[in-house]
Amino acid sequence: MDRERVKVTLDPETASPYLILSKDRKTVWLGDGQQNLPDSPKRFTGSPSVLGSQGFTAGKHYWEVEVGDGDSWAVGVAVESVQRKESLSMAMGKIWALRLDWNHQYTALHMPPAPLALKQEPRRIKVHLDYEAGQVTFYNAQNGMQILQFKASFTEKVFPYFWLWSQEAYIQLCA
Repeated sequence: MDRERVKVTLDPETASPYLILSKDRKTVWLGDGQQNLPDSPKRFTGSPSVLGSQGFTAGKHYWEVEVGDGDSWAVGVAVESVQRKESLSMAMGKIWALRLDWNHQYTALHMPPAPLALKQEPRRIKVHLDYEAGQVTFYNAQNGMQILQFKASFTEKVFPYFWLWSQEAYIQLCA
């Protein structure tokens, strides 16, 4: 079965007050302060994170993102029950992501986080989700090379996940 390319948009109801979303909900960046947004159970307040609007409970899907020049970003997936009011470390068992840290270290972001040695710095990343197989795979979209693969066992809805901690960085969803 082929993977379905999905058009991901960012969910403003989940966006941290520290994040700014573009009007088309395709780009996110870190603001220079906290916005006055209504709090809700869906909103991330413990970390500068946001989910995609569409979640998945079956099938094979993929989407591409472009990351800016800055560091301190993460892209991947999170389950619906991910902790949203605590720090990122408290959510770790429910997030599977590729992160670039402030010290230019790539990390497989799950429990426990593990450093990665990449030959190339990917600027465009393809995220593949295979719900039934419990796989999340990351590719360098420019050369097709696999960067990282997680094995998981999903029992709830899975959403695209994005995290930013640098004003030089941005994450843009590719059409």
